[in-house]
Amino acid sequence: MSQLLPPRFQSVQLDPCLPFILQAEISTGPFHAACCQFDASAFTPQLARQFGLVLPEPLRHAVKKRQAEYVASRWLVAKLLARSNLPNFQLFNRPDRSPIWPTGKVGSLSHHDHKIFTLIESGPVWVGNDIERMLTQEKAAELRSMIMTAEELALLTQSGLSLSQATTLVFSVKETLYKAVYPAVQTLFGFEQVTLIAIDPHAGKITVQLSTVALPKSSRQARWDIHYWLTDTEVMSWVVQGAL
Repeated sequence: MSQLLPPRFQSVQLDPCLPFILQAEISTGPFHAACCQFDASAFTPQLARQFGLVLPEPLRHAVKKRQAEYVASRWLVAKLLARSNLPNFQLFNRPDRSPIWPTGKVGSLSHHDHKIFTLIESGPVWVGNDIERMLTQEKAAELRSMIMTAEELALLTQSGLSLSQATTLVFSVKETLYKAVYPAVQTLFGFEQVTLIAIDPHAGKITVQLSTVALPKSSRQARWDIHYWLTDTEVMSWVVQGAL
Protein backbone atom coordinates (compact mmCIF):
# COMPACT_ATOMS: atom_id res chain seq x y z
CA MET A 1 0.00 0.00 0.00
CA SER A 2 1.16 3.53 -0.75
CA GLN A 3 1.53 6.09 2.01
CA LEU A 4 -1.43 8.48 2.17
CA LEU A 5 -0.44 10.94 4.89
CA PRO A 6 2.84 12.91 4.87
CA PRO A 7 5.79 11.24 6.66
CA ARG A 8 5.72 13.75 9.54
CA PHE A 9 2.27 12.45 10.50
CA GLN A 10 2.50 9.43 12.78
CA SER A 11 -0.22 7.33 11.19
CA VAL A 12 -1.92 3.95 11.40
CA GLN A 13 -4.07 2.10 8.88
CA LEU A 14 -7.85 2.12 9.27
CA ASP A 15 -10.19 -0.69 8.30
CA PRO A 16 -12.01 0.82 5.30
CA CYS A 17 -15.29 -0.96 6.20
CA LEU A 18 -17.00 0.33 3.06
CA PRO A 19 -16.18 -1.52 -0.19
CA PHE A 20 -15.55 1.61 -2.28
CA ILE A 21 -12.91 2.92 0.16
CA LEU A 22 -9.63 1.33 -0.89
CA GLN A 23 -7.28 2.54 1.84
CA ALA A 24 -7.42 4.83 4.87
CA GLU A 25 -4.95 6.25 7.39
CA ILE A 26 -5.42 8.21 10.59
CA SER A 27 -2.71 10.13 12.41
CA THR A 28 -1.72 9.64 16.03
CA GLY A 29 0.29 12.89 16.11
CA PRO A 30 1.46 15.59 15.99
CA PHE A 31 -1.59 16.75 14.01
CA HIS A 32 -5.07 15.20 14.09
CA ALA A 33 -5.55 14.21 10.47
CA ALA A 34 -6.88 11.41 8.29
CA CYS A 35 -6.76 10.50 4.63
CA CYS A 36 -8.50 7.92 2.46
CA GLN A 37 -8.45 6.76 -1.14
CA PHE A 38 -11.72 5.74 -2.78
CA ASP A 39 -13.08 4.25 -6.00
CA ALA A 40 -16.19 6.14 -7.09
CA SER A 41 -17.08 3.45 -9.64
CA ALA A 42 -17.65 0.97 -6.78
CA PHE A 43 -20.02 3.29 -4.90
CA THR A 44 -23.76 2.75 -4.58
CA PRO A 45 -26.23 4.96 -2.66
CA GLN A 46 -27.05 2.00 -0.42
CA LEU A 47 -23.57 2.33 1.10
CA ALA A 48 -24.53 5.68 2.61
CA ARG A 49 -27.38 4.02 4.51
CA GLN A 50 -25.08 1.15 5.48
CA PHE A 51 -22.82 3.63 7.25
CA GLY A 52 -25.79 5.51 8.73
CA LEU A 53 -25.31 8.62 6.60
CA VAL A 54 -28.11 10.76 5.24
CA LEU A 55 -27.51 12.23 1.79
CA PRO A 56 -28.68 15.88 1.71
CA GLU A 57 -31.49 16.51 -0.74
CA PRO A 58 -29.30 18.24 -3.40
CA LEU A 59 -27.01 15.19 -3.46
CA ARG A 60 -29.72 12.57 -3.85
CA HIS A 61 -29.88 13.28 -7.57
CA ALA A 62 -26.20 14.12 -8.03
CA VAL A 63 -23.83 12.03 -10.14
CA LYS A 64 -22.34 8.97 -8.47
CA LYS A 65 -18.85 10.51 -8.23
CA ARG A 66 -20.16 13.47 -6.20
CA GLN A 67 -22.12 11.14 -3.90
CA ALA A 68 -19.03 8.97 -3.41
CA GLU A 69 -16.92 12.02 -2.47
CA TYR A 70 -19.53 13.10 0.06
CA VAL A 71 -19.89 9.70 1.74
CA ALA A 72 -16.13 9.03 1.79
CA SER A 73 -15.41 12.44 3.34
CA ARG A 74 -18.13 12.10 5.99
CA TRP A 75 -16.98 8.57 6.81
CA LEU A 76 -13.41 9.83 7.25
CA VAL A 77 -14.44 12.80 9.42
CA ALA A 78 -16.56 10.52 11.61
CA LYS A 79 -13.63 8.14 12.09
CA LEU A 80 -11.32 10.98 13.11
CA LEU A 81 -13.83 12.56 15.50
CA ALA A 82 -14.53 9.18 17.09
CA ARG A 83 -10.93 9.34 18.34
CA SER A 84 -12.01 12.45 20.30
CA ASN A 85 -14.99 10.69 21.90
CA LEU A 86 -17.44 12.10 19.36
CA PRO A 87 -18.89 8.92 17.81
CA ASN A 88 -21.40 8.81 14.95
CA PHE A 89 -20.98 12.48 14.02
CA GLN A 90 -22.20 13.48 10.56
CA LEU A 91 -20.69 16.64 9.10
CA PHE A 92 -23.19 18.97 7.41
CA ASN A 93 -22.65 22.25 5.58
CA ARG A 94 -24.00 25.78 5.85
CA PRO A 95 -25.65 27.43 2.83
CA ASP A 96 -22.23 28.85 1.82
CA ARG A 97 -20.95 25.23 1.84
CA SER A 98 -18.66 25.78 4.85
CA PRO A 99 -18.62 22.77 7.23
CA ILE A 100 -20.41 22.81 10.58
CA TRP A 101 -17.86 21.31 12.97
CA PRO A 102 -18.74 20.10 16.49
CA THR A 103 -18.56 22.64 19.30
CA GLY A 104 -14.95 23.07 20.39
CA LYS A 105 -13.52 21.65 17.16
CA VAL A 106 -12.01 23.45 14.18
CA GLY A 107 -11.46 21.52 10.99
CA SER A 108 -10.77 21.59 7.29
CA LEU A 109 -11.61 19.16 4.51
CA SER A 110 -10.19 18.76 1.01
CA HIS A 111 -10.31 16.23 -1.83
CA HIS A 112 -9.30 15.58 -5.39
CA ASP A 113 -10.67 12.97 -7.79
CA HIS A 114 -10.01 9.90 -5.62
CA LYS A 115 -8.57 11.03 -2.28
CA ILE A 116 -9.92 12.80 0.83
CA PHE A 117 -7.74 14.70 3.35
CA THR A 118 -9.11 16.13 6.60
CA LEU A 119 -7.57 17.91 9.57
CA ILE A 120 -9.47 18.54 12.83
CA GLU A 121 -8.09 20.21 15.97
CA SER A 122 -9.49 21.42 19.27
CA GLY A 123 -10.01 25.19 19.28
CA PRO A 124 -9.20 27.95 19.49
CA VAL A 125 -6.82 27.59 16.52
CA TRP A 126 -6.68 28.40 12.82
CA VAL A 127 -6.94 25.24 10.71
CA GLY A 128 -6.72 24.84 6.95
CA ASN A 129 -5.69 22.12 4.50
CA ASP A 130 -5.66 21.27 0.81
CA ILE A 131 -4.78 18.43 -1.55
CA GLU A 132 -4.17 18.89 -5.28
CA ARG A 133 -3.23 16.72 -8.22
CA MET A 134 0.04 17.90 -9.78
CA LEU A 135 -0.54 20.27 -12.68
CA THR A 136 1.04 19.49 -16.03
CA GLN A 137 3.76 21.84 -17.26
CA GLU A 138 1.35 23.15 -19.91
CA LYS A 139 -1.45 23.85 -17.43
CA ALA A 140 0.98 25.41 -14.97
CA ALA A 141 2.26 27.80 -17.66
CA GLU A 142 -1.33 28.77 -18.44
CA LEU A 143 -2.30 29.43 -14.80
CA ARG A 144 0.93 30.74 -13.30
CA SER A 145 0.22 34.46 -13.65
CA MET A 146 -3.20 34.07 -12.00
CA ILE A 147 -1.75 32.23 -9.00
CA MET A 148 1.59 33.89 -8.22
CA THR A 149 3.89 36.74 -9.11
CA ALA A 150 7.15 36.45 -11.02
CA GLU A 151 8.99 37.11 -7.75
CA GLU A 152 7.20 34.23 -6.02
CA LEU A 153 8.00 31.92 -8.93
CA ALA A 154 11.68 32.92 -8.77
CA LEU A 155 11.76 32.14 -5.04
CA LEU A 156 10.40 28.64 -5.64
CA THR A 157 12.46 27.77 -8.73
CA GLN A 158 15.61 28.84 -6.87
CA SER A 159 14.73 26.17 -4.30
CA GLY A 160 14.74 23.54 -7.05
CA LEU A 161 11.04 23.29 -7.93
CA SER A 162 9.81 22.95 -11.51
CA LEU A 163 7.12 25.26 -12.90
CA SER A 164 4.56 22.48 -12.43
CA GLN A 165 5.55 21.86 -8.81
CA ALA A 166 5.79 25.56 -7.97
CA THR A 167 2.41 26.47 -9.44
CA THR A 168 0.60 23.54 -7.85
CA LEU A 169 2.26 24.20 -4.50
CA VAL A 170 1.41 27.91 -4.45
CA PHE A 171 -2.21 27.21 -5.40
CA SER A 172 -2.46 24.64 -2.59
CA VAL A 173 -0.75 26.81 0.03
CA LYS A 174 -2.92 29.84 -0.70
CA GLU A 175 -6.04 27.66 -0.69
CA THR A 176 -5.04 26.26 2.70
CA LEU A 177 -4.63 29.73 4.18
CA TYR A 178 -7.94 30.85 2.68
CA LYS A 179 -9.72 27.93 4.36
CA ALA A 180 -8.06 28.75 7.68
CA VAL A 181 -9.10 32.40 7.83
CA TYR A 182 -12.40 32.44 5.93
CA PRO A 183 -14.53 31.39 8.95
CA ALA A 184 -13.32 34.54 10.72
CA VAL A 185 -13.25 37.09 7.89
CA GLN A 186 -16.32 35.78 5.98
CA THR A 187 -14.90 37.56 2.95
CA LEU A 188 -13.80 36.24 -0.42
CA PHE A 189 -10.26 37.27 -1.33
CA GLY A 190 -7.91 36.48 -4.18
CA PHE A 191 -4.49 34.89 -4.39
CA GLU A 192 -2.92 38.35 -4.65
CA GLN A 193 -3.74 38.93 -0.95
CA VAL A 194 -1.26 36.19 0.04
CA THR A 195 2.47 36.70 -0.62
CA LEU A 196 5.20 34.07 -0.35
CA ILE A 197 8.06 35.22 1.87
CA ALA A 198 10.29 32.16 2.25
CA ILE A 199 10.48 28.42 1.60
CA ASP A 200 12.32 25.70 3.52
CA PRO A 201 12.27 22.57 1.31
CA HIS A 202 13.98 20.42 3.95
CA ALA A 203 11.35 21.24 6.58
CA GLY A 204 8.52 21.22 4.03
CA LYS A 205 7.43 24.69 5.09
CA ILE A 206 6.46 27.91 3.31
CA THR A 207 6.12 31.26 5.06
CA VAL A 208 3.49 33.59 3.63
CA GLN A 209 2.18 37.03 4.47
CA LEU A 210 -1.51 37.86 4.50
CA SER A 211 -2.59 41.36 3.50
CA THR A 212 -4.60 43.54 5.88
CA VAL A 213 -7.59 43.12 3.55
CA ALA A 214 -7.81 39.41 4.39
CA LEU A 215 -6.36 39.48 7.91
CA PRO A 216 -8.95 38.52 10.56
CA LYS A 217 -9.57 41.34 13.05
CA SER A 218 -9.04 38.90 15.92
CA SER A 219 -5.54 38.02 14.70
CA ARG A 220 -2.36 40.08 14.69
CA GLN A 221 -0.51 37.36 12.79
CA ALA A 222 0.25 38.64 9.32
CA ARG A 223 2.81 35.87 8.68
CA TRP A 224 1.86 32.22 8.58
CA ASP A 225 3.87 29.01 8.29
CA ILE A 226 2.21 26.52 5.94
CA HIS A 227 3.39 22.89 5.92
CA TYR A 228 3.50 20.97 2.66
CA TRP A 229 4.34 17.58 1.14
CA LEU A 230 5.22 17.13 -2.53
CA THR A 231 5.09 13.80 -4.36
CA ASP A 232 5.37 13.05 -8.07
CA THR A 233 1.59 13.18 -8.46
CA GLU A 234 0.16 15.53 -5.83
CA VAL A 235 0.64 18.28 -3.25
CA MET A 236 -0.74 18.31 0.30
CA SER A 237 -0.60 21.43 2.47
CA TRP A 238 -1.90 22.30 5.92
CA VAL A 239 -1.73 24.85 8.71
CA VAL A 240 -2.54 24.76 12.43
CA GLN A 241 -1.58 28.06 13.96
CA GLY A 242 -2.19 30.47 16.78
CA ALA A 243 -5.28 31.18 18.81
CA LEU A 244 -8.49 32.59 17.42
